[in-house]
Amino acid sequence: MENERHLFKVAYDKLVIAVGADPLTFNITGVKEHATFLREVNHAQEIRKKLLSNIMFSQSPGISDEERRRLLHCVVVGGGPTGVEFSGELSDFIKGDVKQRYAHVKDHIKVTLIEANELLSSFDVGLRDYAVNQLKKSGVCLKRGIVKVVEKEKIILTDGTQIPYGILVWSTGVGPSQFVKSLNLPKCPAGRIGIDQWLRVPTVEDVFALGDCAGFLQQTGRNVLPALAQVAESQGKYLVELFNNMGKQNAGKAFSAKHVALGEPFVYKHAGSLASVGSYKALVDLRKSKDAKGISIAGFFSFLIWRSTYLMRVLSWRNKFYVAANWATTLVFGRDISKI
Repeated sequence: MENERHLFKVAYDKLVIAVGADPLTFNITGVKEHATFLREVNHAQEIRKKLLSNIMFSQSPGISDEERRRLLHCVVVGGGPTGVEFSGELSDFIKGDVKQRYAHVKDHIKVTLIEANELLSSFDVGLRDYAVNQLKKSGVCLKRGIVKVVEKEKIILTDGTQIPYGILVWSTGVGPSQFVKSLNLPKCPAGRIGIDQWLRVPTVEDVFALGDCAGFLQQTGRNVLPALAQVAESQGKYLVELFNNMGKQNAGKAFSAKHVALGEPFVYKHAGSLASVGSYKALVDLRKSKDAKGISIAGFFSFLIWRSTYLMRVLSWRNKFYVAANWATTLVFGRDISKI
């Protein structure tokens, strides 16, 4: 094969597998062919390009109102934080920018969010109710249902409901990638690479795994952690300390860590959950777990917390400045809706 020319071997002392995950499609026919995911930068670019193209096409002479409504219907499947945030931001974009510059779309363009169970199921009940009310105020249509089939211009739910769409965004969580599935390594119940309390892959020496691609083996007695950035970040910091500890014991080389003391096992401490719901409103849930008690607030102040936390997570000062400057210009001049 053509790619075989570029194959090469890399020797390692310690190997960390952190390849992330792929979007979950639940083997629903047509999802991969017709839906757009929310995982990569190119996905965001594709959504933007398609939305602006559909707005242009909807102005074509002779187009029927039915076809215009389809082109301008944005459907989001998945009521988790990502799906809710995207729906809220898209609704803001439509209200604040698109409707002002394209008057013909105001009676046709809309956003529909479809969820099979509870919206934002990991959040406090009060916050979930607030999110539902806020999304409805923003013009987002909420629908309970399970997708059966995805076709080129419509989706069909299990109850037979047919929903035409111009853009379909799929945000139903993540699962093991094909690469992870292909590895001859132990798997945890969720299908991820199985690891022990020290994030080691027990069947292969000097191999570790973290993030969305890894999960605790059943024999550890621990639950598989959620696919969150803060989980991967916490595991990454733990591995740095673990490797430093190994280095101090002259166990940094390959096959030299069999009998060294690894120290305390990894313990994940949940820092809380944040989600934006559009219109400069957000949710802040600082409970340590779903059933625990803690601080849960919503509104504009929560939005400031959400923005501040986001900015703190940006790595370099240069990028922090770019992000803050982009927020400021968007607030003053609106979003750029030119088609590239």
